Amino acid sequence: MLDYLPFLIGAKAYGVIALLTFISSTVIIPIPVFASRGRTQLAWFGLAGFLITIEAAALITLGFLVSNGTIWK
Repeated sequence: MLDYLPFLIGAKAYGVIALLTFISSTVIIPIPVFASRGRTQLAWFGLAGFLITIEAAALITLGFLVSNGTIWK
């Protein structure tokens, strides 16, 4: 199964893919923030910030694992 992995599994390629994923999610996730007002807007902003922070932590962790060769050598 590992022989059939795509060729875009290097550390640089993963970094580019992770950067594109993060940039697109920072545009898409906060859309409800701009569509609401008042306390609801603050709640959406908090939720969006939390989700973006969790996503960044996961992408950075996977980036370290890929660059060390722990995952996808």
